[in-house]
Amino acid sequence: MQQIFIKGTKFQTSDGKLVLLNGINVVCKDKKQGYMFPDLEKAFRSFHRMGFNLIRFGIFWDGVEPQPGIYDMEYLKKVKDAIQLAGRYDLYVMVDMHQDLFAQKYADGAPDWATLDEGAYHPEGCTMWYDAYLQSEAIIKAADNFWADIEAADGIGLLGHYAKMWEQIAQYLDDCENIIGWEPMNEPFMGSLARNAFGTATMKMKEQVPQFDLSRPMDITPKQQALFMGYVTERLQEFDRTVLMDFYRRMWEAVSRYSRKPLVTGGNIYSSSTVRTGIGRLDDSAAAEGIQIYAPHGYDSVVDSDRYENFSKENVERLFADKRSSQEELGLPLIVGEWGAFPSKGFTNDLIRHMNGILEKYLWGSAYWEYHPGMEDDENYSSLSRAYPLETAGELYSYHYNEAKKSLVMTLKATGRSRVYCPFETKSVTGFGQEGECPIDYSVEKVGANVGYVFFRPEQTDVITVNIEG
Repeated sequence: MQQIFIKGTKFQTSDGKLVLLNGINVVCKDKKQGYMFPDLEKAFRSFHRMGFNLIRFGIFWDGVEPQPGIYDMEYLKKVKDAIQLAGRYDLYVMVDMHQDLFAQKYADGAPDWATLDEGAYHPEGCTMWYDAYLQSEAIIKAADNFWADIEAADGIGLLGHYAKMWEQIAQYLDDCENIIGWEPMNEPFMGSLARNAFGTATMKMKEQVPQFDLSRPMDITPKQQALFMGYVTERLQEFDRTVLMDFYRRMWEAVSRYSRKPLVTGGNIYSSSTVRTGIGRLDDSAAAEGIQIYAPHGYDSVVDSDRYENFSKENVERLFADKRSSQEELGLPLIVGEWGAFPSKGFTNDLIRHMNGILEKYLWGSAYWEYHPGMEDDENYSSLSRAYPLETAGELYSYHYNEAKKSLVMTLKATGRSRVYCPFETKSVTGFGQEGECPIDYSVEKVGANVGYVFFRPEQTDVITVNIEG
């Protein structure tokens, strides 16, 4: 595999080809399985056949540092083996330090010794799992103590432990050439600030709209919802600008001792919805180009529920238009780190195709949430396998895959040989430029039955439109 690099807001190979990254999250949260899915080779082989070239691979603090300052090298060896195996199937990897509800004690993440919840109350059976972020005194206390760098039993602060752990990870894994970035923490939760932000926003709303009641969302107008979220966003963005950016800079200092692979930064957990991120650049100097990836998440409000009849494509479009705006302000390359989480239903492929259209519009890479063993054989997820340009020699202006017609149309200013994945048997490749038809030299490399890579080189270097038909 060629190593890829950041140039401006794009990913490129060493010979200057534009790379689009398209794949899936692989995050095994089961401690009993050692945080590792069985038979990853079968999964990676399927991913390669489906045209994926990226996985966001989840690891866990509890797995890496089960005791203060003691690293489980057997676990890290399994992680390294998995990453190197992914490389043999042409899969790039974002290494994601995953957490949900902060700790494995409540879901997954921090080990028990780092979960300083002071014996506070934790509710059981929240209606939605993420409600515990605002309802659990224990999770809030543990998060507050983490951000405050409270000392663990060995007298070293939690943030100090976390940074040293990342040094160990970067030192051990950096020679895996298919790693494209280090993600210090999945969806950081800010602790008591979150509940205070929602509480303050509610009080402000009641001053203006006395009947405002969060427990009755059906009675809240879109205008009221926007005003409420505006109040919440102000507080959460302050966390991003200060505490979270300080954390990211500290983690970059840790990993950069052993690696120059970029840091993957997203934003707080609520940035996965319509809350605008407040993160900034790690470093604005010209010498710092290429050290940071912006990897936001994006979900509609019905995620993880059984209310998909209320799924709003318009809401998803607005959400990602906001992510685009943030990307332009940051001037960073973007990979959508999580999207989807769709149940296996008859409507699933329609929702996937809708998101595929957003990825095409913005020329973004992404990782679908999430892989579970067996889904590669589930037809309800078949639209995850889509035609797209993996490597473009020249400037890519647009592309669109029509799944029903089995065709890919792309417009580019070609300067050499490009590579496209097509989940159909290619029957023709034609090109059209400003002066009419443009001859295309092409070949096909199969990676499975009726699927494969199309390599093409136009005879002219002007802006052309290439049509690949199945």
